[in-house]
Amino acid sequence: MKAKSILKLLAGLVLIGLGLVLTLAFRIHNFPQVEAYFEAPGNRKIQKDEVGQWQYVRQLYTEMEATGEEFKGWDESQQDKWKYAIAFLAYGMPSMAMIKPDEAPMAAYYLSVMIHKMKAKKVWSDWQRHGFGDDPICKDNLMYKGHLNLMYGLYQLMTGSDRYAKEFTWLTQKIVEEIEQSKEGPYRGVACEPDRYFVQCNAVGLLSLEIYDRIYGTPYAKYEGAEVMQFVRERLIDPETGLYREAYHPSHDLAIPYLSGSTNAWTMVMLRPFDKEYQAKIYPKWKKIFVREYGPFAAVRESRHGGPSRLATLFGMLAAKEFGDQELFGRLRNTVDLGGFLHQDTERGYLRYGTANNTMLNGLVLSFKLHVGWQRILDHTWPQPEALPPVPEISAIQAFDLMETRTF
Repeated sequence: MKAKSILKLLAGLVLIGLGLVLTLAFRIHNFPQVEAYFEAPGNRKIQKDEVGQWQYVRQLYTEMEATGEEFKGWDESQQDKWKYAIAFLAYGMPSMAMIKPDEAPMAAYYLSVMIHKMKAKKVWSDWQRHGFGDDPICKDNLMYKGHLNLMYGLYQLMTGSDRYAKEFTWLTQKIVEEIEQSKEGPYRGVACEPDRYFVQCNAVGLLSLEIYDRIYGTPYAKYEGAEVMQFVRERLIDPETGLYREAYHPSHDLAIPYLSGSTNAWTMVMLRPFDKEYQAKIYPKWKKIFVREYGPFAAVRESRHGGPSRLATLFGMLAAKEFGDQELFGRLRNTVDLGGFLHQDTERGYLRYGTANNTMLNGLVLSFKLHVGWQRILDHTWPQPEALPPVPEISAIQAFDLMETRTF
């Protein structure tokens, strides 16, 4: 190749690179200011990207409600993760109601639709498919029933309605019974799968008990939570970093020492209402180990020695939001909204990521952007009855009364 041709090629590549840089810079410049996501409810406004994403989520769940137990277009290769996609989107609904009170009834309505979809057999059937048993909620499986219980609780907290009060009470008592039964063995809490215990799942379960206590005046989170937290501190804390170990196997009384970027982010967020000072202490250590910054971008690694992970980066957004870390949140937002291929449907006015139903992006990102912090959610003045409501009668309820048992 002649020198002149090589120079032209190089010049062309430089121009292409410069064009990409300018395009990225222009898009980032047009993103909402990071500070706007952190305004306290009352001053906080829904940002233009959140408006588009909320429009998409509403459309998605409107269609899903109208199609029974189907999940039209959802990625079946990620079916075992559908529970997390639904649950973590649902956790954004109280924040939506606090930020935009005029849409609180709509947020509660769609949370109800999400509860309905969470109970679909396609969401919980992994328990049966993996050979753990027929019943997904009576024993173990806190990775599913903890989320379902927290969704029940948030709906009742937000609305004051007893629509799910019997289910919420039944499942709460099952979780409490399992924590009590665990005292006969080497651990405290509820297993997520047979012989597999994770702190992050127990954190979700404890948060559901805290909400139940606030509604009914019970002391479950105080006493059962103290037992669980003591076990976690004694056996599931990495002595070098203070972060949470990957897993625990009761049959061997064995704590797996590895650390996870995504589950530590999730755990710190969910346990913050129970031990605010400790979570604030380990958050900087989590950042140092797992976060990597690249100019205006950042990503989170899943393991200490691995590369960036999309899932860990998503949960990093949630952690940054919970801990008020505007700088990191902004960099992670840039990574997700540019790297996630955020598309605009100008005709219908919504924004979505990637393919029409990207299971783990659409919904989660909106929820994590909206998140106002768990303590604010718990302490908010929700429309509750003036007196504590009576605990519902649940003696006639059986496990599968809570579940949708058909497969479509």
